[in-house]
Amino acid sequence: MSYEALDNLKQTLDLILEYRDDLLTHSVKQEILSIRIQAAVLQLNLKLYPNKEKIREAANTAYEIIEYFFFGEYLSDCGSTEPTIILANKLREVAQRLESTVGDVVDYIKGKGVTDSPAVSSSSRSAITSSKDDFVVGVDKDVKVIKDRLLVESSRDSRLRVLPIVGRGGIGKTTLAKIVYNDALVRQEFSICGWVTISQDYNIGTIALHLLASIKGMSADRNIPIDSLIREYLHNNKYLIIVDDICSKKAWDEVKMLFPENDNGSRIIVTTRLQDVAAYVRYSTSIHMMRLLDAHDSWSLLKQKVFGDEDFPIELEDIGTKIAKGCGGLPLAILLVAGILSKILKTRNLWKKIAANDTQLETIICLSYNHLPNHLKPCFLYIAGFPEDQEIRVTELVNLWISEGFVTSSSGSKSLEEEAEDYLEDLVERSLVLITNRKFDGKIKSCSVHDIVREFCVRQAAKEKVILSIIDYLPTPILRKHFVPHLIKDHHSISASSYDLHLKDYMHSSHVRTIICIPEKGYRSEGVVEKFSALRVLHVLRRNNHWDWQPGHVFDLVHLTYLASNIPNSIVPSAISKLQNLQTLIIYRSEVRLPMEIWRLRQLRHLIAFSFQPLPYPEGENNPLDNLQELSLATDLVCSKRMVEMIPHIKKLGICYSKEKFDLDARYCLNNLKYLCWLEKLKLEMHGDFSCIEPESDMRADGGFSFRGLNFPLQLRRLTLSGWMLSWSDVTIIGSLPNLQVLKLRNYACKGQHWETIEGEFRELRYLLIDGSYLVEWTTESSHFPKLECLMLRECRGLHEIPSNIGDIPTLKLIEVRDKLHQQKMYNYNPLMLKFLPVISKNHVCQVTIESTALNLDAHDQAAAPETLMTYIVIPFAWPFVSSFYPTSVSVSGPENKRLETTSMWKGRFRLAISP
Repeated sequence: MSYEALDNLKQTLDLILEYRDDLLTHSVKQEILSIRIQAAVLQLNLKLYPNKEKIREAANTAYEIIEYFFFGEYLSDCGSTEPTIILANKLREVAQRLESTVGDVVDYIKGKGVTDSPAVSSSSRSAITSSKDDFVVGVDKDVKVIKDRLLVESSRDSRLRVLPIVGRGGIGKTTLAKIVYNDALVRQEFSICGWVTISQDYNIGTIALHLLASIKGMSADRNIPIDSLIREYLHNNKYLIIVDDICSKKAWDEVKMLFPENDNGSRIIVTTRLQDVAAYVRYSTSIHMMRLLDAHDSWSLLKQKVFGDEDFPIELEDIGTKIAKGCGGLPLAILLVAGILSKILKTRNLWKKIAANDTQLETIICLSYNHLPNHLKPCFLYIAGFPEDQEIRVTELVNLWISEGFVTSSSGSKSLEEEAEDYLEDLVERSLVLITNRKFDGKIKSCSVHDIVREFCVRQAAKEKVILSIIDYLPTPILRKHFVPHLIKDHHSISASSYDLHLKDYMHSSHVRTIICIPEKGYRSEGVVEKFSALRVLHVLRRNNHWDWQPGHVFDLVHLTYLASNIPNSIVPSAISKLQNLQTLIIYRSEVRLPMEIWRLRQLRHLIAFSFQPLPYPEGENNPLDNLQELSLATDLVCSKRMVEMIPHIKKLGICYSKEKFDLDARYCLNNLKYLCWLEKLKLEMHGDFSCIEPESDMRADGGFSFRGLNFPLQLRRLTLSGWMLSWSDVTIIGSLPNLQVLKLRNYACKGQHWETIEGEFRELRYLLIDGSYLVEWTTESSHFPKLECLMLRECRGLHEIPSNIGDIPTLKLIEVRDKLHQQKMYNYNPLMLKFLPVISKNHVCQVTIESTALNLDAHDQAAAPETLMTYIVIPFAWPFVSSFYPTSVSVSGPENKRLETTSMWKGRFRLAISP
């Protein structure tokens, strides 16, 4: 009954928002939205809280009060008093009572150690956080206001609106936008969400590409200009776009051309430091001004960052409060100070020394830098070499640090790459570096720095001669033309555009040892790099307009330790043998041909390309490449005993085979992979035409392969298989790997309709992806995946159900189901598009996302019910969540962008009301 009471309350609030325009002042709407959010949080966590009667009573009380005030005799009894004033106050009381109940639920769940509960992450009583890497305090009201303007106003005003968020640097504009952007209710409201950050030296083409990459389901089409593709895609959907850190009216005039007026409630959130820009971009909407934190929230944020969930020493409270207050309410300043405090002894004397410093943001950043250990200072400053707002790939940053000699091994147990990753984590803990993306195993995938921190970084890096960012010092081409040759005379490392490197007069170029090159369209490198005879590191940023060089020039640079760029003709010449110091070779090209001389590069650690042609077979007396840690993507690699001996310490290996060649050639010797005792990550792809193979056919008869008798290295942690068409029974070999944590089965890696797992398999598996499969029936037990955290199913259109026992896995955090097939009916069911479906299993909270095909109604159905239709729909996978899962809400996109709302559900069937 508790669930029904909360559902009744939410439906009543939705009716008020829909039909009581006469009473919906801004304050009334705010309180209604707050009550609805509290009810949703309670509903999501109902199964985790034992006192359901308490929740039921709170929901019923709120319902009765709201019913009286909106539908009873209250309005006629108000007399001369303005009813909405009293109404807002009464609703606030209701919201506070529900919030108190939510607080009790939060406290109970935290006490039980359930950290992934929606209550813990969504309660307005606690800090709202956008991810585990964000520390956020004091933005509850801001989030509430922005969500109100997105969720309530968009349903009442269908015109395209721009919502500006304004505030000084470091106040939390981007963090607020991120929280709203990632909110489940917001994602449910908008079918398309995208994010783009505007740098000061923006390029509209790059902006369009970044926006395209941020929108799920979109990809570039060579036949259609990207800006036209984006406009066309957005025009047919209700969209939410975040335009972060826009700095000029001119930039907005160019960017806004990407966003069509489609009259369906689409919204754009713009963050900016400049009020005049905010006033310019807004479309008949008010500007949201960010406020500084008060003393209480400042101390809460600092305490949260320094101590986390631990108790803090009471003797530090007064001095800690003083430090926090001295930061002037600026979140970035507080986090930077907290980063210092978290790394020193927690004593009053040391904290007093920190409190004695000037608390201006520039001083705090400088203080944070001065407190860095010496080995971290050059690593931090080196980030200045990347462009503003650049999302930096950690693998590239780590390899660059190593090539520059910044990283030393503190113990024999860790590789240089692992040490460098620890360096980066330390900088993150100090709030100097921001995480933009993590891998599933928790390691950082990409990072960035706040633009204010980067400004300090640029200045300090130039001062200490770590790296000079020429574009930041000389922002216009005309200035660079006259001053670059003289500016670099005292600098060994530079970050420059390809235009800068094309300048003629480089009298001091022989001093330069490092170049981070930012490609610019129209400039090629012919006759450029030869002038930098002492060059050790050449890293060309990977952008869409690749930068070519003439190989004869670069391979004369005998001091190179790091080389990353595109090459013409995909051919590496034999002259590469001159680069005996080379540690990293990254080529942005496919089907790269390597010479035999590649086996002579004794220092090589990373050999990477989009794909290599078959590697030359090592002949003669070549010694093993003992330092090689990564090789990807090798085509038709012959894993002979000789080849395996040449790469004895490889940790990451990617191989692609051709089906046609693999069928006819038995010399690939995959069984020798077991001798690669250091291998942790393996990707095996099979390319070929499998379209003629029927799902029910015999594996061996029509093109499947077998792993029978194949022994993988026992220390393997991550395995990706693609296109192999294995029998599901062969997966037992994989399941027996004792250290396997991540398994990705892509593009019909397995063939067959039935998969049955057995006890003792997948003991350490955390992540399972099946992307493209004929699988119909999956039989398993929860004990077969005892540590599974994430289950991803994509293009598994025949799968009847997800086994009910999956719901018993206590570690499970996420299930995601996607189906990109459009305009097709399967198994006589109507496919649905379901987004962000929160699910509570038997023992814990699990987030479920289903993205499937939009609902198809044939012409007869639409003609019979052009305005409202009540029907029963079955999910295309025949309801995968059976008895273990209880969905609480569903958002469905219907034909012609009609909105479908769930009115009730049972046994896997939904009763849907389709509104035009």
